[in-house]
Amino acid sequence: MTSPTPFTGLLAYPITPLGPDGLPDLGTLTRLVQDAVRAGVDGVTVLASSGAGTSFSSEERAAVVGAAVRAAREAGPGPSGRQVPVHVAVAAPSTTEVLRNATAAQAGGADGLVLTPFAYVPLVDAEVVALFEAVAAETDLPVCFYNRPAQSGFDVTPEVLTHLARTARLRGLKDPAGRTDVGVRLDAVRAAVAGEPFAVGLSGDLAMTEGAFTTLPPSDAWHTGVAALVPDEYVVMRRAHLDRRPLDAVVERSWLLALVRELGRLRPVAGLHALAGLLDVPTGPPRGPVLATPPAQTEGLRAVLARRPAAAPAMPGPAAPGPADTDTDTGTGVAK
Repeated sequence: MTSPTPFTGLLAYPITPLGPDGLPDLGTLTRLVQDAVRAGVDGVTVLASSGAGTSFSSEERAAVVGAAVRAAREAGPGPSGRQVPVHVAVAAPSTTEVLRNATAAQAGGADGLVLTPFAYVPLVDAEVVALFEAVAAETDLPVCFYNRPAQSGFDVTPEVLTHLARTARLRGLKDPAGRTDVGVRLDAVRAAVAGEPFAVGLSGDLAMTEGAFTTLPPSDAWHTGVAALVPDEYVVMRRAHLDRRPLDAVVERSWLLALVRELGRLRPVAGLHALAGLLDVPTGPPRGPVLATPPAQTEGLRAVLARRPAAAPAMPGPAAPGPADTDTDTGTGVAK
């Protein structure tokens, strides 16, 4: 394992709940963050892809960050006995926007930044390095590299990660768990960043859940959107993975596997909002152009939720008003 950093452990990525007026529902977000912290997650990241961060204005982002930071503080210490860190995803198409998001996140009390570099054309190493170094020059916060090669057209190398760890306070990597030869990849990153404070993490709920007790290599962190909605089960699975408990001894893992397989049949982000509604988490659908999941496509989720392990508490609050019951088309993947 590499050195512990704020990007270590089970890191939950909540949706940004929306009220009937289409604005962020800060009360529901507060409950999501506090439930996750009290269940035992090690960190929370807001406004990433699962939180549809690029769809919000600067004022809305500031309100979301402030609510999440306050919620985590009020929820009390995490598994480590310390306050659970709140990270903010700051991706945007231009360096100017990234810097605006990053400085605002620091002003709002964030403990770290999560950044995936993207532009309308795939970036090259020098451009990515310049972006991260610009962020480091404007803020004092540690940064996690959110590597999304399938979406961004850029796959960060161990050499670039090492350079940024030394020059730009890069303290973590969020890498796809489903990539080919993921174990070889993690070993190469660890070897490259040896001696630096750095957490090598994975993302991708389906790949992590499928491989949790079989092929998934050890990592410093799991980054997951699903854990923000069903944190109790995810905490159990993560701890069992770390303890190398027998596969058939972890009921929560079997249930989570069924859940994320159903989510994989739905559109990213919209599927998480549909799941939230079925869990009685009040929210509207994501902002357009993303469309809500039609009710006919949620039957699989309903069936899995009916088999939820009995120990998992239901989130208080009224049932969602049905925004997940309008039209959209299907797709694949689970947002993180």
